[in-house]
Amino acid sequence: MKLLRLVALGLFVVVCRAAQKSEEGIVTGVVFGPAGEQPVEYATVALKKKTSGETVRTAATDRRGAFALESVPFGDYKVVYGLVGGDSQETPPFAVNAQHRSVALGRLVLTDGTVKMEKLEVNTRRDAFYKSIDRRVYNVGKDIQSVTGSASNLLQNVPSVQVDIEGNVSLRGDGNVLILINGKTSTMMGKNRAAVLEQMPADGIEKIEVITNPSAKYKPDGTAGIINITLKRKADPGYSGSVHVAVGNDDRYNSNVTASYHPGKYTFSGSAEVRQDDRPRFVNDERSHPDSKNTLVATQQNTTESSRPLSRVARAGVDYQADEHTKIGAAMNYNYRNFVRQATESSLTRTGAVVTKDYDRLRTNPNFQKDLEFTGTLQHSFPKEEQELTIEVKQGKTIEEEDNRYTVVYRLPFALKTFDNTLNRVTETSTEGTVDYIYPIGDKSKFEAGYNGLANKVDLDFRGTFLSPLTQTLQVDPQRTNRFIYDAMIHAVYSTYAHKLGNFGFLAGLRFERAVIHTDQFNTRLLDQNDYNRFYPSLHLNYNFTDRHQVQLNYSHRVHRPEGDDFNPFPKYQDPTNLRAGNPHLRPEEIHSVETGYQYKHNDTTYLATIYHRYRYHSMTDVARFVDSATLFPSRDGTVLFTTKENLGSSRSTGVELGATARLKERVSLNFSGNIYHNEIDASNLGFSSRRSTTAWDAKLNLNWDVTKTTLVQLNTNYTAKRLTPQGYRHPTYLANLGLRHNFKDKKMAFTLSVSDVFNSLKERTFIDTPALHQEVTRHRSSRIFYAGVIYNFGKPAKKTKDDLQFDNSL
Repeated sequence: MKLLRLVALGLFVVVCRAAQKSEEGIVTGVVFGPAGEQPVEYATVALKKKTSGETVRTAATDRRGAFALESVPFGDYKVVYGLVGGDSQETPPFAVNAQHRSVALGRLVLTDGTVKMEKLEVNTRRDAFYKSIDRRVYNVGKDIQSVTGSASNLLQNVPSVQVDIEGNVSLRGDGNVLILINGKTSTMMGKNRAAVLEQMPADGIEKIEVITNPSAKYKPDGTAGIINITLKRKADPGYSGSVHVAVGNDDRYNSNVTASYHPGKYTFSGSAEVRQDDRPRFVNDERSHPDSKNTLVATQQNTTESSRPLSRVARAGVDYQADEHTKIGAAMNYNYRNFVRQATESSLTRTGAVVTKDYDRLRTNPNFQKDLEFTGTLQHSFPKEEQELTIEVKQGKTIEEEDNRYTVVYRLPFALKTFDNTLNRVTETSTEGTVDYIYPIGDKSKFEAGYNGLANKVDLDFRGTFLSPLTQTLQVDPQRTNRFIYDAMIHAVYSTYAHKLGNFGFLAGLRFERAVIHTDQFNTRLLDQNDYNRFYPSLHLNYNFTDRHQVQLNYSHRVHRPEGDDFNPFPKYQDPTNLRAGNPHLRPEEIHSVETGYQYKHNDTTYLATIYHRYRYHSMTDVARFVDSATLFPSRDGTVLFTTKENLGSSRSTGVELGATARLKERVSLNFSGNIYHNEIDASNLGFSSRRSTTAWDAKLNLNWDVTKTTLVQLNTNYTAKRLTPQGYRHPTYLANLGLRHNFKDKKMAFTLSVSDVFNSLKERTFIDTPALHQEVTRHRSSRIFYAGVIYNFGKPAKKTKDDLQFDNSL
């Protein structure tokens, strides 16, 4: 806590100094098309000195045609604006001074009959990251992993985000994260999201937004917050696209093609990717416990596994601009991944000094995962600027099937080989509808309201069979055969209000949800229903002392709902010594989160500092205990490690997060982020020690070196210190990536080379230490991956016509 007080004091001093006046201002405006009715996205804007014509600031307009040129030194200027590569126009001269710190240029209309001026050439660097009122935005276009790698590779380089060896994503050490695509939920980010993120091509990602305290507009799911992946959207006139091919070690390869065609009112876009991966994995599991006679029973399991996942990902979409105010869209997302897993698990058990069990369990597992999603959208903008209505309907289906075929070879006690199969099939369907309405109130205020309805059904079908030693035929094993249905309906309404008063701004919101959840365990005829209502408030405060200095304070209330299989009480048989089951009495995990932050931004330098506190209750966690297997399966004897879900009493986390980006020299830039926090867990309701606490931290460092104007070398490193769990802790992890990119002179082709996990250090070690169980598990995979790739961009712009407003999105 002393550390937190020192940091808080440091922030206070910085803020006090920031309150001093700075000789800088801001210039804003909105660019419209020739008719003066439709805003122009991706128009280029340059702020130039009145006399010399020197370019001081550059920007591109957003989808509403708006731009903001910040941190403008006092002086006399003009603004030059236009389409990339097209004719440009300029504003009359104006002054930025103490009396005119904020200059609003208003509506800037592109006209067809303007006098031809110089071509607009923009050569500017995008900020590596920046902070808005409710999120931190990370531009990933320069990350070499964004070309050769997957979305998972890219997320490893984002501050506050961790990706473990299985591809699971966490935020500030919390795995309860809601992942959005373009600000919306997606079937692709459901049960199989770790696999989908490992397949999603990173070169299709424009930016990643981290929202640790989301507003009431967003779903409250995910106690850690939201990660929003924004995909690249191109609406260039004519056609454009790119082809990317890369090959890696161990017969890995990936290739993808993206294309868009924009002839007029229609915009067609699509992409397809094929990725062949190689996944060797190694697991060492050592555990011990006292038996009923207080004799130590120790088991050691070593697992070697190999698989070669083949993934196919496709996306297609069409937008139709019905009129100047209405746009209709449809999109399809498809993902299919299949592989055959081959594994050998060697298990040795000692009771005291005597070996009591010694066997190998061989596994062959054909596996496939399929996701299909359809989306329809309607966007209508009203004559009043920024007033907008959006309606979206989404239908998705996910199917995952594992056909596990086991052979057990016994060495001790001597027995014949046994054969058993387990067919696991999970089918998830969802239908979602959203309505969002935005209404601006003057120039300083905005009201938003909306509705979201979600119907989600999960069908878990597990079928176990064994080979009868008498008949040599497969027979149903009732102890491993069960079916479980999870059916949920969630209705939500929300409203938010934003207002800006001088340098002060706030965003307040409230969300109400009604959840109705039904579960049905077919085998035991155990029916259950859980209905509840919740309010989820949010508040964001923001104050800009100057254009360089900004402070924020925000709060949100969020929830983590159990998934379908978390409720299923029927034990799942993993191997002779491991069982897992859900808990039908689980309650939703809830969290209250408060954080305050400071941002300094000037030219290529940005500093971020955040202090946060999180209080959560009913936290869901895995709890492992040794139990008598006869209590679960009457026909079996001995003890097994039984893992299930439980709700903790409560936990608290208080931490400091720091971030910085700066250019050390003209060709070298550095991005750093770090997070240190104190975590305290109260698991007394589960029979463990009343309170456990630790201080943990993680840090990331990214170095970019522009060797020449066309060649970039990049180094990414991250380190995560030891972390606390309810029964033990996780050991530290370290990772380093290295890459190179060379752009050819024609700018249509580029060559990339990358090495993931340079030191082959990525491994996961977990430790459990309780009076009844001591366990250490190490998971490792051959994660050092080499890739060499080539990118080719193609396209042909459409010719301009006086009747058609064309957009050029390329910068």
